[in-house]
Amino acid sequence: MKKRAVSSLLASLAVVSFILPALAAAPSEQVPAEETAPPPAATETETPAWAPFHLDFKPQYSMEYQTCNGVTYVTVSSFVAMVDPNATVEEENGIVTVTSAKMEQMVDGSGNTANVVQETLNMTVTAGATYIVANGRYLYVKDGVILLNNSVAAPVRVLAKAFNLDVAYDGEQKTVYLGHPWMADHFYITPGDSFYDADSLYWLSRIIYAESGNQILAGKIAVGNVVMNRVNSSIFPSNIYDVLHQKNQFTSVYGSNFGRTPNAESVIAAKLVLDGAEVLPTALFFARAGLNCYASRNRPYVATIGAHAFYA
Repeated sequence: MKKRAVSSLLASLAVVSFILPALAAAPSEQVPAEETAPPPAATETETPAWAPFHLDFKPQYSMEYQTCNGVTYVTVSSFVAMVDPNATVEEENGIVTVTSAKMEQMVDGSGNTANVVQETLNMTVTAGATYIVANGRYLYVKDGVILLNNSVAAPVRVLAKAFNLDVAYDGEQKTVYLGHPWMADHFYITPGDSFYDADSLYWLSRIIYAESGNQILAGKIAVGNVVMNRVNSSIFPSNIYDVLHQKNQFTSVYGSNFGRTPNAESVIAAKLVLDGAEVLPTALFFARAGLNCYASRNRPYVATIGAHAFYA
């Protein structure tokens, strides 16, 4: 139904764009000199016909944004002001914190009403970071959070996820459409405590730590991608535990490092992967860079990140 609504909206826009040039080309009515009317009173600046953003099909004109490498970045402050005007936004030294609560009015048995908090949002966005944190969820920002006119800005799709919004982009009109899902259960992103499966996080963070605990974050995510790519492949087991314990595959599972508590960044990398972060979406194997092994001899090379070479 939403696709039909978007199609209908875009069709309406097309009709308007066809009519406006015709109206502009029409000759204006001339007023005789002796009946020339006085100049009109000053009015406010007219709202432009085109809006780069729409929220629930309503045009939005106050967004601060910039497109970088095909990704639309918006300032956190302007985005939050649009989607959640009652939220508290604090920005200092390249760090933005956002706190908000969804309230609902409840009536008790005596007819008394009270505002009750249904759900909350706590979000931190840091300039230069490759992820944002929202309700304990780690959302990947591939090219990093940036500063836009000295204000912290992040990809619109990542910020929309924190507010549980659908996103669509019309490349022809260069317009971003944001919308609250119909019958949505949550106004904000589901908290990490209930989103991340404990067993998946346990095993994934440990293999990331055992294999790449001393690697850069991208290398950690890449190792996690290999595991999840195997889980999603028909030629490997369908869960993380069985993938890791498949014979002659992840020998580090039987090493001493695997039993140790993962460092903080390995846990973050695991959460990023479980939340959809992809560095190498096709990789199924990895080995020490330069090692002559089955994967290097028989599988297509994908990339080298840190000390590891990855293969599809």
